[in-house]
Amino acid sequence: MTAPFRAALPCFAIALLAAQPTAAMAAEPSKGTLRFVQKIEDAPGQSRPRKAGFQEGLGNALAKQLRMKVRFIGLPRKRMMSALESGEGDIVCGYLPAWFQGDVAWSRTFIPTSEVLIASPRVPAPTSIESVRGKTVGTVLGFHYPDIEQALGADFLRDDAPSLNLTVRKWQAGRFDYFLTTGQSIDKQFPHGELAGGYSLLVVSEVKSGCAVSRKGNVTVAEVSAALDALEKNGEMARLLRLR
Repeated sequence: MTAPFRAALPCFAIALLAAQPTAAMAAEPSKGTLRFVQKIEDAPGQSRPRKAGFQEGLGNALAKQLRMKVRFIGLPRKRMMSALESGEGDIVCGYLPAWFQGDVAWSRTFIPTSEVLIASPRVPAPTSIESVRGKTVGTVLGFHYPDIEQALGADFLRDDAPSLNLTVRKWQAGRFDYFLTTGQSIDKQFPHGELAGGYSLLVVSEVKSGCAVSRKGNVTVAEVSAALDALEKNGEMARLLRLR
């Protein structure tokens, strides 16, 4: 072997090694796709997320800001947290820790949300949470209602159903006179008078919700927060919120 070839060999080897991914690099999770988890109703025949303009718009906008692709994953609400905790999904938006409990990181809050109590025409319009003390209230299985739970304690009598749609059916059938939901759910799921005419509505609370971010996913809560800040600064967030 000539001296010039011997001198060139180390440089060639270094270049070849530099072109190969290291074991540490190969073990890192791919940041190519944002897995945006959406709720589907846990009921027969419902197998995909509702066409919620805000949720889909937010998922697409976040992915674009993060320079990632987006994949929407539809799951029943009771399976959404486990998907984040296991790293099978990256993000869920529109919740608060008191509603959606688990080992996840949370973004700042930015989505206006109202919790409302709906009363049937058979009963007087509720004037406060105290109006349902000791009375059966339709609720969604596994969902937390912190304001009423704290105010009524053991006098908060729940009648759980797997989904809001099933809760409403039980309410319409006269199983109970009250049910709890969000104002946005009423507007989105029952926009054409599906609820009985003459019902009354009491706003229980008005808050802002945020996004739960997996600790084992493809994106960090710091990256999500930076993306949310950018969407607010460029005006995109204001447009998205009008889709709700």
